[in-house]
Amino acid sequence: MKIEVWTDIMCPYCHIGKIHYEKALRQFDHADEVILEWKAYQLNPNLPDKGNGIPVREYLTKMAGYPVENVDHMFDGIKQLADDAGIPFALPNAIAANTRDAHRLIKLAAKKELDSVVLGKLSKAYFEEAKDYSDWELLVTIGKEAGLEEEEIRRMLDSRDYLYEIKQDMHEAANLGFDTVPTFLMDRQQAIVGSEPVDLFVKVLNKAYGDWKNRTEKKTTPGPEVTKGKSCNADGMCEI
Repeated sequence: MKIEVWTDIMCPYCHIGKIHYEKALRQFDHADEVILEWKAYQLNPNLPDKGNGIPVREYLTKMAGYPVENVDHMFDGIKQLADDAGIPFALPNAIAANTRDAHRLIKLAAKKELDSVVLGKLSKAYFEEAKDYSDWELLVTIGKEAGLEEEEIRRMLDSRDYLYEIKQDMHEAANLGFDTVPTFLMDRQQAIVGSEPVDLFVKVLNKAYGDWKNRTEKKTTPGPEVTKGKSCNADGMCEI
């Protein structure tokens, strides 16, 4: 069963959602039959890159135009989710930057089946450590820690590799009707949009698997069922 996940590094629910999904997968009896593909999504492709990011609070209040109290309320809600997940929370001090090169690194890592590892390290750098994930030196460090060679990382960064693939991922999301992340699409039939609890992930995984088995035998293709949770939209605002 194929699972496709549209995600962006600057979306805090994507980080929490990935953690919940991975915990659920460890409880899923058919995890060995899952083929996972991470898809790129850029909430704001116009943000500065190459280590020139801006404080996320400044981005949300001054660039995106959200009231300070709304942003603080959003942070409070996400902190509670982080506490529940048992992970550090540095989002109020985080840096908002262009995620293009980070997505390119994930695409490179996918060639060696290291994409989940790289994505996890990138999300941790943003959400838990308040680092600028657009900085090339940080990308090189994360790539090397995951098992990539420094030369291939720098070669990729200096090229236009994977730019087309990123655009294609975003076009595909639009064609499927998704404009928020994270979106977990299971066999193109069951979808979880947002960061849902682990037990709900397990429930949807089991239902998707059962339906997938039935469709495989009967060769039917009904439309997707969507379960909606906390997510971030294309304006960069995350639900409370």
